[in-house]
Amino acid sequence: MITPDKWHDFWKYYVGGVKQLEGIDALYEAMPKSLLEDDTTWIDLFRTPDPVKESSGVMPIDAIELICEFEGFRPNVYNDGIGVATIGYGSTFYLDGRRVQWTDPAISEPVARRMMEEIAEEQFWQPLTTTIPFWEQMSEGQKGCLLSFAYNCGLFYGAPGFTTISACLTDKAWDEVPGALMLYVNPGSPVEVGLKRRRRAEGELWKK
Repeated sequence: MITPDKWHDFWKYYVGGVKQLEGIDALYEAMPKSLLEDDTTWIDLFRTPDPVKESSGVMPIDAIELICEFEGFRPNVYNDGIGVATIGYGSTFYLDGRRVQWTDPAISEPVARRMMEEIAEEQFWQPLTTTIPFWEQMSEGQKGCLLSFAYNCGLFYGAPGFTTISACLTDKAWDEVPGALMLYVNPGSPVEVGLKRRRRAEGELWKK
């Protein structure tokens, strides 16, 4: 028996797979027709968007929008530029931990957005809050800048290849951060132009 709590958890793993779609079709056929009327309470609630959240101690809204802009939404699996199977808004794995595979089915934009936000929070935002020096002294724009950078490059602080940006943060040389970001654009690669645009946007968010 699926309890109400488990019912909520059940839908967290929806990624638009073929079998999942078949399951939804089977559920549709089994539902009483009264539950399929447009004015049914559950349909009305499901269609009502959540109120826009003001950025607080959670992930800054500006950072999420920047990630969406530069990652771009793609329903089908694609090459991220360096040979990694990617889907949605730059996701390389699903909410259940599975890596994205080249043969995976397409997903919808709402699913992709939810994947991106949950992965950004769990895999990047939360670690950043405990590893970046002077985090609590930073503005929302500075935190958002680092979130976007981490989502694109991984957990960079103290990692090999990220000496300059790590030193800026360690030494609280905050004025140097926008310039340091421009060092990480994969020169000579097909993604260099796009990364330069993204780093400039992250730099502007840092100054905001």
